[in-house]
Amino acid sequence: MKKLFVSMVLATLLCSSLSMAQVQKLPAPSKSLGKNVMEALWSRSSSTEFSDKMLSDQDLSNLLFAAIGVNRPSEGKLTSPTARNFQEIRVFVFTAKGVSEYLNKENALKQVAKGDHRGLIADRQDWAKTAPVSLLIVADEKKFGSSDSKAKVTMGIDAGIVSENINIFCAGAGFVTRPRMTMDIPAIKKLLKLSDTETPLLNNPVGFAK
Repeated sequence: MKKLFVSMVLATLLCSSLSMAQVQKLPAPSKSLGKNVMEALWSRSSSTEFSDKMLSDQDLSNLLFAAIGVNRPSEGKLTSPTARNFQEIRVFVFTAKGVSEYLNKENALKQVAKGDHRGLIADRQDWAKTAPVSLLIVADEKKFGSSDSKAKVTMGIDAGIVSENINIFCAGAGFVTRPRMTMDIPAIKKLLKLSDTETPLLNNPVGFAK
């Protein structure tokens, strides 16, 4: 019995450590960075060419905070508005090493798949695979509370707002990006184990200019 108890404790600790290893805490997002808003708007453009230089953890923290970060912790409110504050948008990060979901309340990345799956985001457009990071924007109907036609349009608008946050951030912070709808949605849903109510809507490959 003693050996069994010890084995159970060790197994629990191992599972716990593996779970913790899959969650990467990011540095706090910067509060001052890059160009002012008007300069960023004047600079905004879409790109299909990226350097292979990887974004740092600080870069990722700033980028993801711009997308759906928590900017009013006491209220749980985000940088990107959503209808009735449903916060139904999820963001996944695709890199050469794997795929992670951004946990905005913890400002952390939770790994959900290993390996390079950027090809699923690129689909028929090979240039998109050259971006070191691709952000996938997913809408969760369960969080929205409805799946009728009006809800689908509204969730699409909310996803578009997140994408535009990414676009303006990149223009202001020295990165390049391009908003896209093209991607292998069935394969992505299978990889991420998304339910029928969770729909990939947009993606933004992000990197430094080539």
